[in-house]
This record gives sequence, C-alpha cells and structure tokens, in this order.
Amino acid sequence: MSKENSNKLLQPELIREAFKQSFIKLSPRYMVRNPVMFTVEIGTAVMLGVCLWVAAGETSQGSLAYNIAITAILFITVLFANFAEAIAEARGKAQADSLRKTRQDTPAKKIFPVGEMFTNEIKIVSSAELKKGDVFLCETGDIIPMDGEIIEGIATIDESAITGESAPVIRESGGDKSSVTGGTKVLSDRIKVRVTTEPGESFLDKMIALVEGASRQKTPNEIALTILLASFTLIFIIVCVTLKPFADYAQTSINIASYISLFVCLIPTTIGGLLSAIGIAGMDRALRANVITKSGKAVETAGDIDTLLLDKTGTITIGNRKATKFWADGIQSEKEFIEACVLASLADETPEGKSIIELAVQNGFVKPNIDKSEAHFVEFTAETRSSGIDMHNMHIRKGAFDAIKK
Repeated sequence: MSKENSNKLLQPELIREAFKQSFIKLSPRYMVRNPVMFTVEIGTAVMLGVCLWVAAGETSQGSLAYNIAITAILFITVLFANFAEAIAEARGKAQADSLRKTRQDTPAKKIFPVGEMFTNEIKIVSSAELKKGDVFLCETGDIIPMDGEIIEGIATIDESAITGESAPVIRESGGDKSSVTGGTKVLSDRIKVRVTTEPGESFLDKMIALVEGASRQKTPNEIALTILLASFTLIFIIVCVTLKPFADYAQTSINIASYISLFVCLIPTTIGGLLSAIGIAGMDRALRANVITKSGKAVETAGDIDTLLLDKTGTITIGNRKATKFWADGIQSEKEFIEACVLASLADETPEGKSIIELAVQNGFVKPNIDKSEAHFVEFTAETRSSGIDMHNMHIRKGAFDAIKK
C-alpha cells in the first residue's frame, strides 16, 4: 500500500470491514455501551413487531408501508452509527495489522546450535518463529528481526525508526551497549545476536498493543458526555410515555410509530451515534502523524497544544545523515576536494557514504572506476569509524575526527 493511499480514510478494504462490523455491533451486548443508540435499536425492534402486527390485519397503527418506512429509517440510523465507529476502528486495526505483517515478513538468519557450539548452518526463518535464547546473524543492510543482545561482533545500527535520532549508534558485545531492538537496521559489519524476549513481548509487539488499545479507549470528556446524553435520553423517555395519558384524555389516537419517531427526534441521536467515532478519529489523526496515543486523555491534551518543541534530530530529518554540500578548506580547489571525498567514500556502504557519492554525481562529478588491483580500499567499520583508499603513494581517509587522528 502506498503512502498516499494509507492516508485515505475511505479505502475499499476498510469500508468492507467496517460494513461487516456494523452488523456485528448490532448485538445488544455491544449496543448497551451507548445508551442513546441502544434505545434507538429497541425502537427499531418494536417497530419491526408493529410491522408484523399490521401485516396480520391490525388497522389502528396506520398503513404497512408507513410502518415499514419508519422501521427502515431507524435501522439505517443505528447501522450508520455503527459504521461511523467501525470505519474509525478499522484504521487502527489496519495499522496494527501492518505492524504485525512487518514482524512476520522480516527474515531472520537463525543459527542452529549443536551442543554448546554453533555450527555454520544458517537457515532463513520468519522473525515470528524466533524464541528467547535463539541466536541469529545480521549483516550490513539487514533489519534486526527481534529484540536481543549482541554476543559477538560490533556494528553501527540505524535506530531512527525507534528513537528518531538520525545519527547511527555503535552496538557491540559486552558492556552496556550490547542490546539491539527489532525493526532497526544494521549499517555496517556483522553481528550475532541472542534473543532476549519471549514471543509477544518485543518492542514491536508493544507498539501493536498500543495501536489496538488506542482504538478502544474513551476520552474523559467522551465519558462525561455519554453520561449527559444518557440522562437526556431518560428524560425524553418519560416525556414520551406521559403523552399517552394526555392523548387518551384528549380522546386523540397516537400510533406507536409516531411515539417512537418523536422520541428519536427528541433525543441527541446524531451526537450519540458519532460520539465514539469522534474519539477514535482523534487517535487516528495522531497515528497518521506517527504519534501513538496511549489514552484518550492524551488525545484531548494534544488538542490543547499550540507549540511543540522537539530535540530529536531525526524528527525533522529523513532518518539518515545525508550530505547536502561540499565545503572546501580553501587550500585545495572544490573539484579536488570532491574527488577526495568520493575516493574515500567508495568503500563506505553506509547511507552517509552513499549520499556523498550521489551529491558528487549531482554536481557533475563522474564516479571513477578504479581497478582493485591498483588500490587498497579501507572499508567502513563500526570499530574504525572510518573509510578510505590507498593508491599511488596517496592515502585518503574519511570518518570521525578522533578515529582519523588515531
């Protein structure tokens, strides 16, 4: 699904699922949670009985066509209220299904042990099949399939999907920086990781639980408004019931369809029907901005925010560090500087290194085709934090300042 389509509310698959849920939600056990619409559903059931009564020969309740029309309108009203709530819930479920699919589709290079020694036998399995204690292998460009701890190796990890920080971090075995999170990406080197979480307890699973839970929680204002609407509904029930004695006193005949129609018009049917959808729609709107709201109160708080200050660089960047301009030091020309940058980046497979070459090509520089027999490439690793090339008595290095100095 494209990003453009993911932001559309009325997607065909969501409409089909919401339409199905609209009928499932007709169950009284569910409808009783919304007192306003529950009374409308009761009125629909009563009108259905009146239609059968009129069809059997009763003449005091008006024509059969009139009663059928009232019944149909009431039923459509209840169905529309359920549909409005279901279409909002469907987006939350779709987001959760998307995350769940991501977890299942992430391949894992599982290493199968023999005794206490690990063999070189590696099988590709789904990340959903990994269990606590399993060991898997991750290389440059791989997505880490499950939360775990590095038991061998060192690597640079792109954790922007989790922390929002665009700068890659170094993770290595031993020490307090050995843990990795499922869904992050290995930018360089090769590591072996032991799974440290049980199935269903990973960071991604917790995100799924948040998304699914968010679509079912009511905001404090929504709860208060539900109580208020229930009180109004009770008052109008009393009003409509007392019309019968007055009608008898005035010797006026009022059929059941008129009583129910008047009642539905008096109670706040529209607000009651759309109330649950309003809260869910607020959470969905935040979710489309990649913000997961853990409660309804958080949505209401977000509505009162005028200015939001963020200190995460990844929040307003593309997620990876990217070269945007070449700045020569004045000692050498810009052309010579670009050439040196490109040569030092040929062995750098990280997004940062690739972006330097892309920027040079955009500036009109032709990427050189160097024979490996004539040059020695220094690949970028998390340990050295630098890359470069040695050729024709020339040594060029690019990387962290302290690493180059060392």
